Formats: sequence, structure tokens, C-alpha cells
Amino acid sequence: MIDTSQAVGLLDLHHLREWYSAEELNLLLEDPEPVEEMFWTTSETPVWEELESIPQIAEVLHSLTEPGQTFTFQGEEPINKYAQGARLDDGNFMLELAVVDGRAYNMRITYGPDADQMSSHPDDDVERYGPQSLTLAQVYEVLAGWVSGRGLPAGYGGSIHIYG
Repeated sequence: MIDTSQAVGLLDLHHLREWYSAEELNLLLEDPEPVEEMFWTTSETPVWEELESIPQIAEVLHSLTEPGQTFTFQGEEPINKYAQGARLDDGNFMLELAVVDGRAYNMRITYGPDADQMSSHPDDDVERYGPQSLTLAQVYEVLAGWVSGRGLPAGYGGSIHIYG
């Protein structure tokens, strides 16, 4: 076993500088692509655009600044899954994921231990600051996992509403 206790705080940079630009630091970050071809649209940009990378999800969400503005992500035709959501009046988002197989199995995403007890019925409103009112970071976390094919992160869930 290698003793690393003496190495703490001894990062050796060969080119010492006072600061690094944001562009240089961003090159260090992973820029993964979705596992399948995905497209997105919003109520503000009603044209379907290709999702070029997972971090682009954050850009789409940041573009929605007013309550009631919506977004949708989906695969190519025939559609087998989609995600949709809206900016809420509390500043957070509502998010629904669905699998389509002749019917649409729609799940409104909830954070917390009672996720499977919350309603996914379209006529039920999302409670302000409630467990279905997700921050931008939470929606990004769920969507990044979803388009990566990893499923829901720990702590998230929901009940399923079936259409069709």
C-alpha cells in the first residue's frame, strides 16, 4: 500500500499561473452525448432541435424564465419515450417522464420517500415547493440520467398514469 498522507496539498503544477479561464476549465469537464438520438423543443422555440450533448439540457432549462413555459425531450420517430415539464410559479419545475408502447406510461417525478404515493394524474396540480416541485438542478440530474440510459437517480420516483 502506498502512503499518500505526506502528499496532501502538494499538487505540482509545471506551469504556475494565477488563474485559469473558464474556457480552459470547461475543457476539463466531461461533455457526454445521449445514448440515443434525442430532440428537444420549448414553448418559446417551437422548432425541434437535436440534443447535441447532455449539458445542453441545462441550457434548455435556463431558457425558461416565466411560469407556464414548457419543454419536451423525445427520441426520434417512432417515439418510445419522452420527457416534458414546465416552469412553475414558485420558480421550480414540474417534470414528467413517459415510456410509449402503444400506450403512454407517464410518471410525474417526485423527490422524497413518498414518491410512489404522489399523483401523476394530469388534473392534479403540483404543490408549491412540494416534492413534485423540482429545482433546475434536480430536473437536470434526472434528465441527464434519463438520456444517458441510467434511469432515475436515488431518491426520485413517482406513480404512473396510463394514457391510451
